Amino acid sequence: MSSTDMTLDDVRNVLIKAVAAEAGIAPAELATDRPFTSYGLDSMAALTVGMEIEDSFGLTDPPVDLLWDHPTVDSLAEALVVLINGGTPADGAVPARTAAADGK
Repeated sequence: MSSTDMTLDDVRNVLIKAVAAEAGIAPAELATDRPFTSYGLDSMAALTVGMEIEDSFGLTDPPVDLLWDHPTVDSLAEALVVLINGGTPADGAVPARTAAADGK
């Protein structure tokens, strides 16, 4: 499945697994409307989740403040679907480049 074929639920499921792994909890225990910080995620965990986002969705240059501007799984998933499809998130963040768009 290419990243452009992913639905909001697909993106949310990838994020749930990545955030739950960093938080040390089961994916079923993660509330998608709670801030990442409520699970004790620090900047190192955010970097790890960011790398998972790059790998899973083929984003080569996502905005550096993506996780801070979208601090829950729900809000981040919505922003990523927009980025993956080449749009601009409602907050005006610059869209990330994808590997496909870069010809890689």
